[in-house]
Amino acid sequence: MKKIVIGLLLVSVILLNTFAVLAISSSEAKMLWEQAKLVTQEKRGSYREAKIDFATNQDYEHRQEVVRTGKELLHASLDEAEAWLIWKEAEVNESIRVPESLKKAIRSDVDKNLAKVEEFREDVDAVTNQLELGVVFVKMVGGYLELVTDVARNSGKMWVHIGNELIDTGEDYESKLRVVAETVEDNKDIIAALDEAKEDLAEAQENVNKAEDTYGNVVLPGTPLINFAKGNDYIRTAKTNLISAHANLERAYAMLLGG
Repeated sequence: MKKIVIGLLLVSVILLNTFAVLAISSSEAKMLWEQAKLVTQEKRGSYREAKIDFATNQDYEHRQEVVRTGKELLHASLDEAEAWLIWKEAEVNESIRVPESLKKAIRSDVDKNLAKVEEFREDVDAVTNQLELGVVFVKMVGGYLELVTDVARNSGKMWVHIGNELIDTGEDYESKLRVVAETVEDNKDIIAALDEAKEDLAEAQENVNKAEDTYGNVVLPGTPLINFAKGNDYIRTAKTNLISAHANLERAYAMLLGG
């Protein structure tokens, strides 16, 4: 029994830290981004109403209102993009598990694209009529995709790296618990819990691999935002797998300690 307790103490340190980074976030930056999205929605509604009014009465005042609300919408969209970039940078800066080379790549992409946002703001400020508004809008549609593509792809790489590291740590912990469990009599339930954890970790790895492949398709030309969203879905599923693995490992650990 003494050997079992010593073995458990050696591996329990992993349990305390293995899945703590699952909650990695930049809550303040994300909240600002979410607020910026709400402003964009509000400005989009105002612009839509201005266009409806202009369709009814195409005088100078209504024409200028379309330009004014259109410029406000474009500025709000740029504010939203800027907030997203800042969130992504804060996210990677908070992570202690991301290699510095990847952090530098994301920071570089963020800085490059924040500069693009400023350029677009100057374009929007220079708009004086509906024609210019349309030209800038079309320019921003393409530019917006370019603006988020590199950062999105590298952010995906960050989560893939973290996912792989968590899986490796979980597998190491599971194997250490299994070694201890095999020294215990009547260990059927313990082994069953470890088997479930092993299956969870395998499913997590499969989803992380799918995410990695999908993030690799976050390129132009193509559908980078759709692929980024799909990659995020795989990462979320992997997170669920890891939480389940954690629960099963804790269950096995508790049974060993009780035995």
